[in-house]
Amino acid sequence: MKIKVGIVDDHKLFRTSFGLLLSQLDGVEVVFQCSNGIELFEVLKTKMVDILFLDIQMPVMDGFEITPKLNERYPDLKILILSSFNDPYTIERMLKYNIAGYLTKNAGQSQIKKAIFNVFEDGVYYDSQIRNIVKHLQDADYKKDAGLTQKEIEIIKLFVKQYSGREIAEKLHLSVRTVEKHKEIIMQKTGANNFIGAVAYAIIRHYITEDDLF
Repeated sequence: MKIKVGIVDDHKLFRTSFGLLLSQLDGVEVVFQCSNGIELFEVLKTKMVDILFLDIQMPVMDGFEITPKLNERYPDLKILILSSFNDPYTIERMLKYNIAGYLTKNAGQSQIKKAIFNVFEDGVYYDSQIRNIVKHLQDADYKKDAGLTQKEIEIIKLFVKQYSGREIAEKLHLSVRTVEKHKEIIMQKTGANNFIGAVAYAIIRHYITEDDLF
């Protein structure tokens, strides 16, 4: 029986190349490829896989939004993050969810094969580079992630696009006072002295991407 895998990545060239690489592995079958989260959830209505390779930075719905939804709807699905991000901030955020492993996009074929079979048989795989970063996260001097909520992230994204407090309130169906309260909480969580500092924090920690800036 072959291990069934799916791929979610917005870069078509990488997605196609990676799919070809996986299809060359004995015992592995690529069932589907998707470019974003909306496509993924539509496909999962009719097709299921053992392991899902998931990118983080994508338009429409990124990996941080997709993963908790997958955990809730498909708790038995094993998620292998495949990302170009290997910084502590991103890894720390992803580790809050139920993921089976984390690979960087420069991983070789043998490492990818090992990850697939380890996850399928044992349920988890982290390469040495990621394990070292996880160890670093346990350092007492390391500043923990602020844990921004989805609503708080939405407010930051709209602020970056120069929406006024009233416009943000209307768009999110909140009162202006509630929006201002959210902004205060965001600054407290991020340790910022002003909201511009909170935005900088959100960019550094990949809560918002380049696509959110325009």
